[in-house]
Amino acid sequence: MKKSLLTCLACFAIATSAHADVLVYGPGGPAPVLKELAAQFEAQKGQKVQIIAGPTPQWINDAKVNADIIFAGNSSMMDGFIKAMPNSLNVKDVEVLNIREAGIVVRKNNPKNIKKFADILKDGIKVMVVDGAGQVGLYEDMALKGANQQNLVKLRENIAYYAPNSKLAVERWNSDESIDALIIWSHWAKVLGDKKAEFVSLKDDAVIYRSAEIAVTTNSQNKAIAQEFVKFVQSKEAQKVWIKWGWESK
Repeated sequence: MKKSLLTCLACFAIATSAHADVLVYGPGGPAPVLKELAAQFEAQKGQKVQIIAGPTPQWINDAKVNADIIFAGNSSMMDGFIKAMPNSLNVKDVEVLNIREAGIVVRKNNPKNIKKFADILKDGIKVMVVDGAGQVGLYEDMALKGANQQNLVKLRENIAYYAPNSKLAVERWNSDESIDALIIWSHWAKVLGDKKAEFVSLKDDAVIYRSAEIAVTTNSQNKAIAQEFVKFVQSKEAQKVWIKWGWESK
């Protein structure tokens, strides 16, 4: 009887685990893509994947306890997560996802006629940059890509606001119409929408690319399903969703 009871409890635990939500934590940038893909995955596989996204302090403590998957907006951010979660993340488990370009978000209809990086260095242009959360040094990299020191000098003179993260940059963009240009990843223009923003692609002028990354945690209670989801977000089928949200196709 005792053996039978233990067997039943074990079966119940396995069944419960199989139907538990896969918990996925990370920043806001790749979140729209992963949320849409999670909905598709659930529809196809019958497995619930929950995306918890936003600035790191909002979720990191919960992630240390129950995360099945961690995703990041670039390599340095993932490196930071690995340092913060040494018992859950292993660098060998990190997989590189899609890339996106950094460029310039401008107001609808581009009233300041910003078409290249040099245009945001002109007198009177108010620029916002993100100086944190995976974008540390991004504006410097872009300004100095052509090895012209004066570009950084002029850019610094025009920076009106240093946002700590992309979420706060978007909020500032919506509330402060005096800002003419925002240096940020291409997909944030999609988040802002056509009525509030346009994206100026710099191409070889000053463009910088960075990738999203993802890893299944070493202590995941839903490892098989989590690994299946990671494969799904890299599938050929998933590329349409990445492109839709402003990322490059793999």
